[in-house]
Amino acid sequence: MNKILLCLLLVMAYDAMNPALVAQEAEKRIVKLSPQIRVMEREDKTPTIRLEMIQHFLNRPRLITQEELENAGYIIANAKQTLFATRDSQIYVNGLDSGTVGSQYIIVRLGQAYRSPLEDEEEEVLAYEAIYLGEAQLIVGDEPATLKITSAEREIKNHDRLLPIDERRFQDDFRLHSPTTLQDAYIIAVVNEILTIGKYQIVVINKGLDDGIERAHVLAVYKKGRLVKESVFDEDVILPKRRVGSLLVFRVFDRVSYALVIEASMPINILDMVNVP
Repeated sequence: MNKILLCLLLVMAYDAMNPALVAQEAEKRIVKLSPQIRVMEREDKTPTIRLEMIQHFLNRPRLITQEELENAGYIIANAKQTLFATRDSQIYVNGLDSGTVGSQYIIVRLGQAYRSPLEDEEEEVLAYEAIYLGEAQLIVGDEPATLKITSAEREIKNHDRLLPIDERRFQDDFRLHSPTTLQDAYIIAVVNEILTIGKYQIVVINKGLDDGIERAHVLAVYKKGRLVKESVFDEDVILPKRRVGSLLVFRVFDRVSYALVIEASMPINILDMVNVP
């Protein structure tokens, strides 16, 4: 039931040019409020990013470890006895895992070795580049096994390697987050071997699962501080490091990871430092 509340409303007025407070009666309707639960949608400001630019890298190995290399099958010949095999060619492969007829494999060629930049690791190989060539299907699972090339982006030859197709599926987007700590991390390579690195280019860093790196980690890129001569006392001074960009880790291996440059205020180079933002 509504009630009428009589109250006084104080209004500033002027009496003979002098300010004064004048009381006026005013009606105000009272509305009875009862406590209740109100459901409100939370505004989620966590940034997301689409994966169209890196999808090509998600479904193909691109990097292989020494162990994977040693266990991979390798081509010893093709049925036509030609120098190169192409789509629809039959190839013979040794060392293939015990796959079933119809199993699909990726054909790769060994590329550059990604080595540690740390002095105490003496340029240890962290992983190898796996250059994607095409795909093949198992026809006969003997030793050597017989496979048919179902797609080919490049010419395929003896000694090229075969790896099982990665059946993992990735979401269209993922939540970004950052690690709490990171030490001795560097950019060690760039896809396509360009000289300077900019926004939306893909790099390799020397940290992976073994170092706590996760998919969707956001990392910062820093330039080392330059050494300058201080003129007053004629001393060498190292300037502070400078942040020059950001990386988004999108695929993680044991000791290395792929990352997309999502921000760059100046050209980024191999051996630039990587750390938490």
